Amino acid sequence: MKEGREVLPGDSGGGWEDIPLGGDGGEGRPEPERTPPPEGYRIGMWLAILSIAILFISVNVLYLFNQAQKKPIVMPRVLWLSTGLILLSSLTIEIARRSLKRRREDRFKLWMGATVLLGFGFLIAQLMAWQALQAAGFYINRNFRSGYAYIFTGLHGVHLFGGLLGLLYVTMRRADNWTALRRRISVDVTAIYWHFLDLLWIYLWGLVFFWR
Repeated sequence: MKEGREVLPGDSGGGWEDIPLGGDGGEGRPEPERTPPPEGYRIGMWLAILSIAILFISVNVLYLFNQAQKKPIVMPRVLWLSTGLILLSSLTIEIARRSLKRRREDRFKLWMGATVLLGFGFLIAQLMAWQALQAAGFYINRNFRSGYAYIFTGLHGVHLFGGLLGLLYVTMRRADNWTALRRRISVDVTAIYWHFLDLLWIYLWGLVFFWR
């Protein structure tokens, strides 16, 4: 193995992961990244997803215990827009992830930028949905169902905002400041988190506004 390169296990050295860290003769290289190991990123992400899932399952149990689904509520039409935006963002982040794997840097940044914009668009649409609920007289203390609508969408929005920060980090950090392998795995785990939030929103949307 050549100095300044990081190679996947079993790689003969011809893969794109075997890329110099930057500079010639050792100059301009970033500080060695010792911990956590790249594969640890995936483990950490799955543990984070598990903890988030437990949180939402717990609130879901309370929702059912209180029989909130039997209470009245209106579904703001803007939720169709927000749902469309988050579904589209899952597509754009997947295109970005595959572009990075093919070493198409410009396309990677383009599609990651599109994902970030769609994510912020989703959050704005969710705030508009809250305004629509309030305009219809459904405040957080109107009934159990409206209360849980604010709780579910608020919790989801906070976690999605965290995902946006992750997207901005992996997009804006200079490629020569970390190894290709760590960068690719970081993008992969961020995409996994984003897809999870996408599926979680579809479930919450159906639970609160459609299931009776």
